[in-house]
Amino acid sequence: MKLRTCVARAIICACLALPAAAETPRGSITIDRISQIKYPSAPAWSPDGKMVAFLWDAWGKQDLFVVPALSERQRVEGTPGRKPIRLTDFRVDPDILTSDISSFAWVSPEEILFAKDGVLWTVSPSTSNPSRMSGGLADAANFTLSDDRKLVAFTRGGQIWIASLDKKTQRPVTGLNPMTASNPVFSRDGQWIAFTSSGAGLPADPGLLPFNGDRVRVVGNSNGVVAGGATERRLGVVSVSGGDISWIPIVGNPSAVQFTADGSLLWSEGSANGKTREIKTWSAGGSPRTLWKDRDERWFSPTARDSKVIVSRDGKSVAFVSDRSGWLHLYVMPANAASEAQAKQLTTGGYLAGLGGWSPDSRRIAYHRSVAGNQMERFIDIVDVVSGKTDAIVTDHGVNYDPAFSPDGASVVFHRTDVENSLDLYTVAARSGSRVVRLSDSMPAGLDKADLTPPSAVSFPSRLDGKPVPATLIVSRTLDRRMKHPALVWIHGSGSDQNFLGWHPGSYRMYYSLCQYFAQQGYVVLTPDYRGSSGYSREWSTGVYMGVGVNDTADVASGADYLKTLGYVDPDRIGVFGLSYGGFLTLQAMTVDPTLWRAGIDVAGVVDWATYGAGYTTPRLGTPVQNPEIYNISAPIQHMDRLERPLLVLHGTNDRNVSFADSLRLFDVLIKLGKSFESQIYPGEIHFFRRDIVLRDAWKRAEEFFDRTVKNGPHLSSSSSATKP
Repeated sequence: MKLRTCVARAIICACLALPAAAETPRGSITIDRISQIKYPSAPAWSPDGKMVAFLWDAWGKQDLFVVPALSERQRVEGTPGRKPIRLTDFRVDPDILTSDISSFAWVSPEEILFAKDGVLWTVSPSTSNPSRMSGGLADAANFTLSDDRKLVAFTRGGQIWIASLDKKTQRPVTGLNPMTASNPVFSRDGQWIAFTSSGAGLPADPGLLPFNGDRVRVVGNSNGVVAGGATERRLGVVSVSGGDISWIPIVGNPSAVQFTADGSLLWSEGSANGKTREIKTWSAGGSPRTLWKDRDERWFSPTARDSKVIVSRDGKSVAFVSDRSGWLHLYVMPANAASEAQAKQLTTGGYLAGLGGWSPDSRRIAYHRSVAGNQMERFIDIVDVVSGKTDAIVTDHGVNYDPAFSPDGASVVFHRTDVENSLDLYTVAARSGSRVVRLSDSMPAGLDKADLTPPSAVSFPSRLDGKPVPATLIVSRTLDRRMKHPALVWIHGSGSDQNFLGWHPGSYRMYYSLCQYFAQQGYVVLTPDYRGSSGYSREWSTGVYMGVGVNDTADVASGADYLKTLGYVDPDRIGVFGLSYGGFLTLQAMTVDPTLWRAGIDVAGVVDWATYGAGYTTPRLGTPVQNPEIYNISAPIQHMDRLERPLLVLHGTNDRNVSFADSLRLFDVLIKLGKSFESQIYPGEIHFFRRDIVLRDAWKRAEEFFDRTVKNGPHLSSSSSATKP
């Protein structure tokens, strides 16, 4: 059967199989309500410290807001402040997913510059009336301001451009061909621009594509393909007047590019094989020099949420994190250090520390950390880089992270979630004993927080080697534990994220909401932090090296084993679901041990790592040429003949992370094998479902599917029938 015939059949079946009515919600948590939770991001202090600007996303509609900062007395006493003020109110076309505000920056206390749809806009907090910048500043993206806020650098047509904010004049400063330039960074004196260049001869990334109801374009992932190797990247420096470019030799992928006090360039560089991370510096006329080097024979595993590299405000020091000790910890060293011996380790112990930011006087660093024995919460400390003295600033239970100092250094703004509250912005005075104050409130009206269930931290032995697998367990307070109930295992994605004792602070926040809903509806929910998850020791975070789809799948299956030990769980009614890497593990779990699970839902899961990004896959598995057997074992597409239980696949056609082509291949194989499956395709939707109309449809389908197959389906034995992948 030809692929187009298989795909057409799958699409027709998906469109016709509308979800049946699910069970009436047992409390105030409903799918409609949780799809209305808003999520703030990118808080930025105004230059005078009187306001905080941020983006607020209402699942498909994102706008710019400001909230007045608090007085010293309010910060100390924890007095509530004023409500956020909306600065923009752009209409959203449900068929277009490209209308976000991509970035913004304060020009002055009375003006904010932001980019939307490739155009630069300005808005004043006092008028809330956004206007396009004059001077033809269209097709402008990826912008940054000079330190004096007089110049803006941006990318246009693959080149770096400069514009004057007062005269509105503009000019290109690069003319690369066929390479393209991006990520401009001004020197401290505003005379130079550093940038990255990539993609010689490669087609331009179309970004998020609109869906107009007439046609769908299937795009590949944005990470390259293992077989094709990693994209070539270069690092350059050019005068703001244009002219010759100084090309800096690099062998890996540069990030966190910044200038130091003496005019040198500093950046973080990861090797193509993922095994090393170096912090390097370069001065005009010289060669790159390594300040610090991390190397792991597996791969350097810290996530972007924790592993920042930041030059101090005075440009004389650099702060970073390293897992050299076995745990991720905070370090500082001179930006012009002669050797690694000049680095100072500021935190130590069996917990994680993640860098937040420098104080304005360059003497203190705010950071978030876990606690030894409790890796599912985060707290905020401030450390004096000279004395090493540490003050505990935020000790409230929850996930407190990414603190940023105010311009006067007297307070910090940070993100926070907990058991009863989704992600919101808070502020606190930068000294111990101060109360946190909420700046935004993103929970929808009508959701009774008493209906939310606090997750419990649990662990269970892995089938692989008996090591404890950390997890959270969500059991409704009203669940009758004298009876047997269905259970679900939720598998987080990325392969390197984690679960928390409360709302997830990042991309998996909607799935935590869904887990709360399922718990309210009578399911017992387990969320394992399988091998490879972040937030733990380096050994655990790299524990899938040459074992993707094997070691982690064993950990997930062990979660089902654990659920069967709970007297209130029906051992024959356990379902599994996950997004992205979690979708991949769902497919692996359902084929490695086909009768362990009653049913599963794959949301945008990878089906074959040989067609995914080299930058992600090579560090974990090598290449398909080097390790063909490992790639075969880790590819669910190769083992779907073992599938025995009901499967639902959900995927958006505009997925730039895991290409929709993965699901097309899966449909083709399943049809050829004569396997029954269900699917729903979302035209134009992205990797993390964005539009509320899609969220409501997807999760109502998920509920109906699990109710029909797991909760109320015919009895089927779930005895383990595990086979070697």
